[in-house]
Amino acid sequence: MQETPPAESRPAAEAAQAEAAPKRLAVGVKFRTAGHIYTFLTDDPTLKGGERVLVEAEEGTSFGVVAAPPREARESELPHNARKLIRRLTEEDAEEAARQRERALECFKACRERIKSRSLPMKLVDVEMSEGGKKAVFVFFAEDRVDFRALVKDLAGLLRMRIEMRQVGSRDESRMIGCIGPCGLTTCCSTHLRQFKSISISMAKHQGLAPNPAKLTGMCGKLKCCLDYESAAYDECRHGLPKVGAAVRSPKGPGKVIGHNVLKRECTVRLYGGGELRISCDQCQTMSQDEREAAIGAARQAREEGEERRRMGGRGRRRERGRREPINAKGPEKK
Repeated sequence: MQETPPAESRPAAEAAQAEAAPKRLAVGVKFRTAGHIYTFLTDDPTLKGGERVLVEAEEGTSFGVVAAPPREARESELPHNARKLIRRLTEEDAEEAARQRERALECFKACRERIKSRSLPMKLVDVEMSEGGKKAVFVFFAEDRVDFRALVKDLAGLLRMRIEMRQVGSRDESRMIGCIGPCGLTTCCSTHLRQFKSISISMAKHQGLAPNPAKLTGMCGKLKCCLDYESAAYDECRHGLPKVGAAVRSPKGPGKVIGHNVLKRECTVRLYGGGELRISCDQCQTMSQDEREAAIGAARQAREEGEERRRMGGRGRRRERGRREPINAKGPEKK
């Protein structure tokens, strides 16, 4: 009977067993410029990035490009449905890929004409050929749900192949078409951004950007994906800074924080006694609620006393001017 190892030695035993497990060669393949990278099994360690390859597909084969060079991986690290990479693209395969691309262009033109004739509220974006050219996947963009059943019947009878319609959002549409962003470069989603992240307006606020929709939205009409790039750095720089609206004690008196320069770690303070001040956040000390009310009360009292002094000073100056320039009760003499 085999003895069970003690509990503390189980992780080490499992790690040793996993280390001794056989490894397989895996390679990353993509089917679009900025598309998702899929893992395929291969026996060829000489594959290089950018080489065109033929891989197994759902019901046939498909053409792709090597995005990640071959590497050894354990079975536990591989997807359970990983398919095989068949070979590098031969001349015959390249000719077949070109034929399928020409066929896809014909399908695209035919589908666009049918959409126009039926006045469907949808925009055709792309066509993918699969299953060795026996199936066409039409990718389209629409704001709402579209009833395309009659369109599918038309296309199936016209093209004599299986038809699939796939609806995408505005971000995926921009990724597939490719756009030039406001920065003058090709948009990130159509070059290197493989997964969209959730972007919120708070990211722009934390980076000190004005909430101007014209400057914060990209070509897809959504918030720019690049707002996420520096969000973590700004969050780290913002750590420990007094919040906007907080009462602080500064070297020139108490006041309220009304703004930040996050990168310089400076804050703008509006003093309760009047005036504004921009100083380092390290020189500010956050005040409690009682201290804030006491500071506001003291500033109000000082302001009232100053107004009273100015008022009394004005009366005294008028009396002094009256003594030096007595008023002639009879008025100027007539000639």
